[in-house]
Amino acid sequence: MKNFIYNKECVKTGKILHLDGDKRYSEKAYKHYKKTNVDAIIENIQEEKQPIMIKSLLEKYNPDILVITRT
Repeated sequence: MKNFIYNKECVKTGKILHLDGDKRYSEKAYKHYKKTNVDAIIENIQEEKQPIMIKSLLEKYNPDILVITRT
């Protein structure tokens, strides 16, 4: 878990694994996570390959939160 200050409160966040098939949206999400100091790993993977990859990515990164975005 990672702590950060939000509106003068200490907020704890878990590690996020974010899967996205759209490279532009992945880059936008990365900038947002970085700006808000959120611990996030973004993998740009084509949507049709995501179901095959999820298990190995979960084992590799061991995230607290999984985000999957679709177009």
